[in-house]
Amino acid sequence: MSNHKPFKTHRQQIGLLRSRGLGIPKGGPALRALEHHGYYAIINGYKWSFLQRTSTGNVVRPEHFLRDAKFSEIKALYDFDRELRSILFEALLRYESTLSATLAYRFSEKNPAEHSYLAIDNYRPTSEAKIMESIVTTISNLSNTIKNQSKKDTAIKHYVKNHGHVPLWVLVNYLSFGDYNYFYRILPDDLRTSIAKDFTKSQRRSYGKGTFIHGIRPDAIDTINHFVNIFRNSVAHDEVTFSKKIKKPSKIGEIKQSLNIDYSFATKSGIFELILALHVVLEKKDFKRLSNRINELLDEYHSDFISIQFNSILNDMNFPQNYKDYLL
Repeated sequence: MSNHKPFKTHRQQIGLLRSRGLGIPKGGPALRALEHHGYYAIINGYKWSFLQRTSTGNVVRPEHFLRDAKFSEIKALYDFDRELRSILFEALLRYESTLSATLAYRFSEKNPAEHSYLAIDNYRPTSEAKIMESIVTTISNLSNTIKNQSKKDTAIKHYVKNHGHVPLWVLVNYLSFGDYNYFYRILPDDLRTSIAKDFTKSQRRSYGKGTFIHGIRPDAIDTINHFVNIFRNSVAHDEVTFSKKIKKPSKIGEIKQSLNIDYSFATKSGIFELILALHVVLEKKDFKRLSNRINELLDEYHSDFISIQFNSILNDMNFPQNYKDYLL
């Protein structure tokens, strides 16, 4: 079998890019970038904004770069996205911390018995096979987490050895956000509502009177968790994030209602919708920090692109022209 992707040295990679019309001046910056980060991460991840396209929007084959496109622009977009992931990750972790603490507190308050989270009757009563499957899977994951962490030098091992059980507020520290997402979805309605009310109370206290006037409902938390679960994975695995799109959640209007804003959501959701979702659940100081860092990032990279307009990058992020109206 022939090798359609033979090994190329960094200099050969640069030669290939030049043959496709990408401007790369002589010297070391491009070579150093490929050495430090790799061709795949920089070029295959971020070339798409700089390739020539047909009138229908398809990439011209064989690939050829836009006139005046430069390697430095692709590297700038790579750096921009890396910094964006760092900014988002901090905000996502803050919400994750609050959600996990609230889940553990409210569930344990209602179900104080040891290992109550392993009892199927403490979850949503249902006859739907899909929900029941989620409940069984969640209980299995919780049990396996205890089993696996008991073999390591962890707090779970300490509680098992010295107390014979693991409180939920300890266990949640060893779960993924995906676990929190499913855990919230399968809770009984009274617990789901109680947790949503906790967020409403916290946000009204943080933002002051006259805000979150419609409150935060359980469906809004579900939608926010959907966003966070997908984008957190993207951020954590260093995937291309700025242009990531997901199917618009059916309950996305809950975010609009919680924030009491007039905003038309795009057919597919992206970074801007994630930021709106975080606005619903982050305290004012944390969302303001997120907003300021996003604005500073956009200002820093605004002039780094010549062959494309920076607005095209904002469009890829689903940012409207008046995006600053929605940021603190």
